[in-house]
Amino acid sequence: MGEDTFKNTLSHLQLNEEARSYLKEIIQNLPQDLAPDHPGYYSHETIEKLYTDAGERLSRQLASVSGTIDFEELRSAWTIVVVDYHRNNNWNYPVTDKKPEKILTQEQKTARELWPYILIMTLGLLVLKTSFFYFGMHSAAAPSTTNTVMLVVTLVAFFGALGFFIWKKNKKD
Repeated sequence: MGEDTFKNTLSHLQLNEEARSYLKEIIQNLPQDLAPDHPGYYSHETIEKLYTDAGERLSRQLASVSGTIDFEELRSAWTIVVVDYHRNNNWNYPVTDKKPEKILTQEQKTARELWPYILIMTLGLLVLKTSFFYFGMHSAAAPSTTNTVMLVVTLVAFFGALGFFIWKKNKKD
């Protein structure tokens, strides 16, 4: 999300290997380093602006360095940026009371769409079929009202769950 904009603002800098590794660590810790000091959440748009601003400030801090930037220079410049952020009231970026909705990747969306199908498959294949076979075998071996009723309840539960699933999915689409 905002990590890419932060990284893009620093793409012109020449970093040595150790500094590049530390930049990856900085990017990974951006949500903690630039978290609001007071209760609330940043919106997705505010996070984009904040990370861009932080990247530009870090770039300005490193502008005086000539040549390749090493780990110590990057670390001290980032420390100055983070301290400035917290001392200056989070650079006056607004917070909201409501946590923004998480932006899902395509893989996460697909997994959430597949979950009901996996659940109904598990219910149908494992739980209901096992009880259907169990009560069916007992009803055939020793016919009794209890076994027959449980067999019918299992069948009704299976077809009821399947029907509800089809109705719910059909209604959703």
